[in-house]
Amino acid sequence: MSLPPFPVDDATLDLLWSAMYPGPEAEKSSVWPLLRFMSELGGSDVDAVESEHDGIRAMRDPQYSVHDVIEALITEVRRLRGGSPSTPRAEES
Repeated sequence: MSLPPFPVDDATLDLLWSAMYPGPEAEKSSVWPLLRFMSELGGSDVDAVESEHDGIRAMRDPQYSVHDVIEALITEVRRLRGGSPSTPRAEES
């Protein structure tokens, strides 16, 4: 199983921004809970354990990471600029 690319629609970007900058009443950022929630929306069972060995759990389903978010945003910026979404500028020339 794999997740679709991390969504970059306006509503998701607003949620991500709020998770990163939650306001003065919040004790901490909520980025990881947001990524967990988005993973669930993408079809992952984020609590499903594939295996466990010596206290280390291998999870069955993938979850979005900060890397996935950055990759999706870079791809979207490149697309909006009219470039190839998956090719770095150095390789485009």
